[in-house]
Amino acid sequence: MSMSYEFQLAYTISPEGKEHEGDAAVARTHLREEMGWKTSGKVETTLHGKLVLSPGTKEEKRKEASKSIRTQIRDAFKALEVDKTVSFAGSLMVSGLDPAIKIGITPD
Repeated sequence: MSMSYEFQLAYTISPEGKEHEGDAAVARTHLREEMGWKTSGKVETTLHGKLVLSPGTKEEKRKEASKSIRTQIRDAFKALEVDKTVSFAGSLMVSGLDPAIKIGITPD
């Protein structure tokens, strides 16, 4: 039976060049306001949310969590048409599935 897990994602979104800073700003705003995740008070680059993960070993759940968050962010970047102009670096903590999971997304 699938279970819900709380997560915290600390991240940075960087433009590939100075001319893409606007794209990075759009992507940051989208993550904070449109993904259904909550910011951590005034810390705009830390998000909290929930994941539903399938049964399995701790390592299988970690891989599923990483893939789920990575896919959601990559899909958002593609929809925003910033997937070729910004990169993402993050640290994902999922309740009960420590240590932190590194997530990186580079332009296509």
